[in-house]
Amino acid sequence: MENEQIEVETGEETSKEETKAGTTDSKVELTDEEKLARLRGGVKRLERKLGLSEPAVKKEEVKVENKKSDEGLLQKTYLRAAGIVAEDEVELAVETAKKWGVEVDKLVDDDDFKVKLDKLRTSKANANATANIKGGGGGIEAKNTPEYWVSKGVPPTRDEVPNRKTRVKIARAMMANSKSGKKFYND
Repeated sequence: MENEQIEVETGEETSKEETKAGTTDSKVELTDEEKLARLRGGVKRLERKLGLSEPAVKKEEVKVENKKSDEGLLQKTYLRAAGIVAEDEVELAVETAKKWGVEVDKLVDDDDFKVKLDKLRTSKANANATANIKGGGGGIEAKNTPEYWVSKGVPPTRDEVPNRKTRVKIARAMMANSKSGKKFYND
């Protein structure tokens, strides 16, 4: 397709001069993309005039998207008001509401949900309480302390303590302990 020239009316008379760049054009050369855009615009205007297009559908889609985001904000706000603030507790509430097919405001008052929430809170509290116990906690942090290995009397292997810096720290503590002449009950 060759570029078409469209005459632009300026008041009463129409100018047919072609001008160079930088001056006002009375004739405009359009590319194929611009022609297509103008044709689509014309089609849309005709559809609106004839009542064939349904712009209300697009508005409803936007309203549905906004409604979903508003619904999420309402859920979070209601959960905060109910005292459920932690991220994992909010996640539990939302997942349970979806699973049970119940609204969040009704879910918060449900006895079964309260039991689940109490279990989650109890397990979090127990994990926090036992996180920093040294010596007999049985956790990984207890095995990473030099005191544990000095009392055991044997240096750790790579499998037991994978961090090299921690193993070196433990080995140095064990050497310092053996130089000082301290004897433990199991020596």
